[in-house]
Amino acid sequence: MLQDGIPTSGPGLGVDVDGEETTLPAPPVGRPPDLRVVAVDMDGTFLRTGSTYDRPRFTALRRRMRAAGVRFVVASGNQEAQLLSFFPAADGLAPDGVVSDNGAIVLADGVRILETCAPMGALERALAVLDGGGPAFIASGPDGAYLRQAESPEMRELLTFYHPDYRYVARTTDINGQRVSKIALVDERGFEQAFLDRLQAALGGAMVPVVSGHDSVDLIVPGRHKASGLEVLLAHWRLGRGQAAAFGDSSNDAEMLACVGYGIAMGNASRVARAAARFTAPSNDDDGVLEVLEAWFPAD
Repeated sequence: MLQDGIPTSGPGLGVDVDGEETTLPAPPVGRPPDLRVVAVDMDGTFLRTGSTYDRPRFTALRRRMRAAGVRFVVASGNQEAQLLSFFPAADGLAPDGVVSDNGAIVLADGVRILETCAPMGALERALAVLDGGGPAFIASGPDGAYLRQAESPEMRELLTFYHPDYRYVARTTDINGQRVSKIALVDERGFEQAFLDRLQAALGGAMVPVVSGHDSVDLIVPGRHKASGLEVLLAHWRLGRGQAAAFGDSSNDAEMLACVGYGIAMGNASRVARAAARFTAPSNDDDGVLEVLEAWFPAD
């Protein structure tokens, strides 16, 4: 074990070298002959609005993918436990690989092969800033997540949906000394640049803020993202980037879409995600991932 989103115009548009939007083609109709891995982001990509997907349809696809020797990977900023809950092993749906906490934690064939944690000093500095009446947050790591008891009921429900393996702490400082890979911040009013600047200055580059929505910011370990986690899996399986396809919709999917042989932006994708992709698929609410996979893995 190693220890260690900006929507603009309509679907199907990329960005060329001059910054002009261009139309992205659909993925190849037939399965690429060198394809060995399919990686999917979850929220806004694999999952419909409301965090659902067509389970019977995917169950059949999963069997055909396995028979074809193609691995299935889930890559998300969410907690490993939450991601696995969507794919019950008893139903034959367990992913071959899981990249969680924005690439900080990687699971391969049911075994953790990467755990990345923020330096303790950086964690202490971040918590000192957040303890001064800042946004709601949850700190997540290899041993679970840590949530302040003082958070509002609404924020508890939101944060624990994405981090179901958690424990309460009485004070922010109680998180010091724990193994933390990511701190997810939420403020329904949005984040002022002055606050983000103050946070970044306190962290000194040991953790970096990544905007994941108008009201959401993740503090992550630099160099760790979905692409880096996917690369850990590919190396573990002795596969190359060109043998992987990835689906995503947001700016934090861009590195992953750019690094694989078949980067596919959803129809609802942000401008940043489309700029990184080679192809486009229907939107998440139109089951775009399943539409592409059914073309690649047709029923007999």
